[in-house]
Amino acid sequence: MPFINNDFINDLSNQVDIVDLINRRVPLKKAGKDYKACCPFHDEKTPSFTVVADKQYYHCFGCGENGNAIDFVMKYDHLNFTEAVEVVASESGISVVYDQNAQPVDPKIKRYRDLMQKVSEFYQYQLKNSPAKNKVVTYAKNRGITGKIAKRFDLGFAPPGWSGLFDHFKQDLEVVKDLVEMGLLVAKKDKQGEYYDRFRDRLMFPIHNAKGDVIAFGGRVLSEKDKPKYLNSPETPIFHKSKELYGLHHARKHSHSIDYILVVEGYMDVVALHQGGITSTVATLGTATTPQHLQTLSRTTDTIIFCFDGDRAGRAAAWKALQITLPIIKTGLVVKFLFLPDGEDPDTLVKKESLKDFEVRIEKAHTLSKFLFDHVKAELDFDTIEGKTLFIEKAKVLINQVTYDLYHQQLIEGVAQEVGQSVEQVKKVFDQQDQSSQMPSVDEPPMPHMGEHFSDFPPSEPIVVQGPNAKGLRSKMITLLLNYPSLAYENNTVEVRVRGLKKIDKKFEILLELVQSAQMIEEHDITQEELIKPFKNKNTIYNRLNQLCIMEPYLSETQAKEEFLGALYTCEKQQKNTQNKAFINNASTIEERKKVMENIQKGKLKKK
Repeated sequence: MPFINNDFINDLSNQVDIVDLINRRVPLKKAGKDYKACCPFHDEKTPSFTVVADKQYYHCFGCGENGNAIDFVMKYDHLNFTEAVEVVASESGISVVYDQNAQPVDPKIKRYRDLMQKVSEFYQYQLKNSPAKNKVVTYAKNRGITGKIAKRFDLGFAPPGWSGLFDHFKQDLEVVKDLVEMGLLVAKKDKQGEYYDRFRDRLMFPIHNAKGDVIAFGGRVLSEKDKPKYLNSPETPIFHKSKELYGLHHARKHSHSIDYILVVEGYMDVVALHQGGITSTVATLGTATTPQHLQTLSRTTDTIIFCFDGDRAGRAAAWKALQITLPIIKTGLVVKFLFLPDGEDPDTLVKKESLKDFEVRIEKAHTLSKFLFDHVKAELDFDTIEGKTLFIEKAKVLINQVTYDLYHQQLIEGVAQEVGQSVEQVKKVFDQQDQSSQMPSVDEPPMPHMGEHFSDFPPSEPIVVQGPNAKGLRSKMITLLLNYPSLAYENNTVEVRVRGLKKIDKKFEILLELVQSAQMIEEHDITQEELIKPFKNKNTIYNRLNQLCIMEPYLSETQAKEEFLGALYTCEKQQKNTQNKAFINNASTIEERKKVMENIQKGKLKKK
């Protein structure tokens, strides 16, 4: 996104009416030449929050909060600086001036967002006026959705039939084309120029970005017999599931103070908790939690609480969230886990319990460290020496991914307390070089090094990669390729490069076969089952690849490409260095060694 022009930012506060802007959020009363209200940033009964109109400035004499219009919107709406500037300008009818040296905004993006707003209004109209509205209204009432909450979230109705949305917009061919781009219309395969609606006979949930723009939709069936239960918009130029969180805009808008963000699993959970009075709630959009989600949340609050069902599936999802969190956790960020009783979700539980009871559950949520230790211990016979040993090893793989030094040290001390050893003893184990870069998979022991378990292949040749991360790099590339098969097509060079690695170390043969398997299938959208099919007669390998296939990928295609090519380059470099050392060591005289080293420097060394 381009930068906003600095001169525009400097002048903006002088061009807006701070009284009007604040009054939309906090009712102000005239007090002499100024305006007053109870401060929105702390609890008080006597107004001490003052807005000085002629100076375009606000100040609270109770808590000390003060600033200009942009400062207020940042604080009250929980936005970052750029978002706040854009909101202030928009509400004041001022066009934002962007830095002309930066990349301009694609005009199609604004067109897409405007169209999505019109689609949202179409669905809202259908909720009130469609001849088939009775069943969706009945469903909403049965789920306890009030009209006020439906309006807050702009809930709508995709009517039954195949062409309700298409018929509404079909007169404008450019709009129809944009609706296809947004994934809301689907082209009929057998009839050119004809389309059908993606969403039909569903309760519709508009998905907003942080600024409140509608960027996508989710739809829920009205009968449990229909499938799929939830259907989301596909990825589009304005919608990326790995980055967006349902309800974040509403949480910022309707929560004056965000002490924590509760991350739940579904749209209805967010809506129900809002209705119950817990507004600082968001949900992921049909995906596991990603690093981008955590970075977004950490800009909004210092405490993130993951809320999951207490069953096996819920705990597995929580474990994935923990694994994503470990490398990202930073100073001041607290992450907790709340597990609900079996058979309950936030939607049902908040209706059974009082708001106070549910808030008590939130207060008692498990810390990250407690969940980590309890989860690992539950897989082991912890009362034995062997169990404690394995506990340390499994905890080590996880904790060594924490980059926040102080928290890393505290977790090591926690492990020492769990096993009854000194911190120095445990730290010594943690400081030993870890040969694997893989995290443990869900409810499984730490992922074995590929080379240690793929014993169908003959031993490696004398010159092999022995770098500190060789096995981990192979594991990493195999995992990435299984989840992103298109990596096999990268510039048509991947196979050649992997074949070069395999010539020196046959443990790369599995990776090479996977690359070849991907390239033999013409369609890029191949299934993982097709990818690993050639290994079916090798039970050990096939079973392990199957386990890796169910790992939830959380990288974008670009990130996966960078990770894969980076690992590939590192392996090539390690092999080259190892070969060079072997040639130097095999030289029988000083003159021969000197000659080899000169050739290395010239880049002319060839394998004998």
